[in-house]
Amino acid sequence: PIDSVEVSISCSSSGVMRASCSSEGNQLLYSWTLNGDPLMDGNSNTDLDKETDGNICCSVKNHVSHAQKTIRVKPCPVSVVFVPVWCFQLMVLLGLLGGFHIYMRHTS
Repeated sequence: PIDSVEVSISCSSSGVMRASCSSEGNQLLYSWTLNGDPLMDGNSNTDLDKETDGNICCSVKNHVSHAQKTIRVKPCPVSVVFVPVWCFQLMVLLGLLGGFHIYMRHTS
């Protein structure tokens, strides 16, 4: 028989969300649904968009029994590194534009 089903969610720095399902038993078959809509079958992991929001369900079955677990999924948090990098890029761009403007005023 299938033991309890556990579902976990992880967010990578590249923006990919991964749902993982685990259970004890022999010859397990996995299937996934997101908000009731079927996802990929057969694997204990499935990749999701970082903006995924809703209820994800992992169903596990074998020739003896069936079990499932549903959890709430929220979008991955925005990377803390992204904002300072974006600000730095904006400052460099404005500096270059300012330097170009000064150069053009001196040459004309």
